[in-house]
Amino acid sequence: MPNYRIIGADSVEYGPVSAEQIRQWITEGRVDSQTKLQAEGGSEWTRLADVPEFAAASPVTAPPACPTCGEPFERGFDSCWKCGTRKDGSRPKDWTPVADGAAEAVEPCPKCGSSNVILGELSAIRHSLSATFLPAEARIFSLALTPGVALSTDPSYACRDCGLVWNYLRPEELKEFISKHCTRSEQQDAYALLTEGARLESKGDPAGALAKYEAVMEKFPGTGAAKDAEISIRNLRDRLG
Repeated sequence: MPNYRIIGADSVEYGPVSAEQIRQWITEGRVDSQTKLQAEGGSEWTRLADVPEFAAASPVTAPPACPTCGEPFERGFDSCWKCGTRKDGSRPKDWTPVADGAAEAVEPCPKCGSSNVILGELSAIRHSLSATFLPAEARIFSLALTPGVALSTDPSYACRDCGLVWNYLRPEELKEFISKHCTRSEQQDAYALLTEGARLESKGDPAGALAKYEAVMEKFPGTGAAKDAEISIRNLRDRLG
């Protein structure tokens, strides 16, 4: 019998585990009919209830409803996304209820132009390279993150039509990011000078080319670029006599 991978209530992938282990988890209530699983070596994810060998063992149960507003609790979450009430009926601290029709007006989607845009926030999932978008009036969904990405604490936006999720960088934050992550390396600068020297040489400007090659040797001594510049200088001077 095949082993399986599953996506837990925390949106983290687990496995591979045996079918026997999954049946044990069903008994313990750790997975349910809506749990996504994938046969090892397969490519498609499906609901546990749709796999024949688990269908009989997996009771199809509706998610519990919020005792305050009646909205179904999202799987894996203990608080209602709409009013903040917990499953035990208590309310979390610092929660602002969402009033029907009170969503903040936002600008159209920059990708498709749709006005069907909602305001929310991005929240990283612990121990995972993914995040959830927690909108004011929509179901929770997950996003993949590139390693090292830091989420903004500012409000984010999501388009219900094309699926785009976006945020905005403050000018000072953008400058800091560019200076930290987008600076040119010394090797790039050295070979940029070499390339400029070769261009000037091909245009019939040997003096300008020599100046670029010498600048490489002066600014980046001991590097491979400096050695290439030395060879270029020698070859150019030999041709000039």
